[in-house]
Amino acid sequence: MPKTLPLPPGVRRDVRRSAVRAALAVTAAATLTAAGFTVTSTGARAADGDVATSVLADLTISDVPAAGLDAFNGVFGTAGSPPNGGLDNGDLSDPSGVLNYLTVRGQAVVRTNAEAARNWAQAQASGFTLSLNERDFLAVGSLDAYAECIPAPIGPLALAYARTDSNTIGVLGRRVPTGTTQIEVTGAELGAAGVSTATLTIQYDQVEDPSGGGYQPQSSARAGLDITISGVLRDEEGQELYDGPLVDVELGHVDVTCDGTTSPPVTTPPPTSPPVTSPPPVTSPPPTEPPITIPPITVPPVTVPPITVPPVTDPPITIPPVTVPPVTVPPVTVPPITLPPTQPPATKPPTPSPTPTKPGPSHEPDYGYGDHGDH
Repeated sequence: MPKTLPLPPGVRRDVRRSAVRAALAVTAAATLTAAGFTVTSTGARAADGDVATSVLADLTISDVPAAGLDAFNGVFGTAGSPPNGGLDNGDLSDPSGVLNYLTVRGQAVVRTNAEAARNWAQAQASGFTLSLNERDFLAVGSLDAYAECIPAPIGPLALAYARTDSNTIGVLGRRVPTGTTQIEVTGAELGAAGVSTATLTIQYDQVEDPSGGGYQPQSSARAGLDITISGVLRDEEGQELYDGPLVDVELGHVDVTCDGTTSPPVTTPPPTSPPVTSPPPVTSPPPTEPPITIPPITVPPVTVPPITVPPVTDPPITIPPVTVPPVTVPPVTVPPITLPPTQPPATKPPTPSPTPTKPGPSHEPDYGYGDHGDH
């Protein structure tokens, strides 16, 4: 697992980086000289005196036979503008052969501009891949680097930023954040047959001066990415084969300054002379004129004839008769009511008259007839 290491106390990142680059440059120069080559121009670098410069890629590879690396140094994509030199759209030729190692993805942009109002520099690309020993050794995502300086009387003000994908890079497939990180790799991953294991130390710095992405009161600005990779290589017995720098890459380095910028002239109004004061003229009193009397003006009265207003006659209002249509009430049909059948009253049989047992008297009985009580 990658390990992020702190810097030693009192060591600044830019000082430490200068020492690493010096060691890489000495190693590369010594190797090329020993091989009998003459170091020629490594690309179109910015000219001295430019107030705005931009370099898309600056690559240095150390001579490490144990790792299969040969010394190399070169730049790709440069632009520079002298004071008030205007726009430079950059040189994207590759005389030093950086593109033999480094692949630049997307449209590469490197340009500068210097004028009285401001100086600025810009570098952009969709991504970078550094291939060593036929392996993707280093991968960097999209980059947008910008620096700007505004002179007096508005400034001096400076602005700088370096924007990348998630602020991380890839080293042999490992994700590496900004700062110092150590990773353990194998010789097979490096493509070095004589190496068994290796410890790589990656120093990844995102340069923004001034920082914060906003204007700061200073007269210069710079931005870009700095990546330095060193390593300790060991054989199968654990014996150390090499300990030192391997690769140094600077991407999107932009640098501007307000020095040498011609500020617009300040126009001051010419001094004004005090007006010449002459003695006051001699004035004589004005002549006295008699007052003018204006007679009063009498306005005759105005007689207004009376105005007769004819009476207003309202026309009669005729109300038309209102005809109410007859209301027809539909007949109401009551359904017939069926009464249940009534039963006839029950007929009692006649009560039979008793049959006399003896004939009744044929004459009206007298009073006391039938009273046999005394007989």
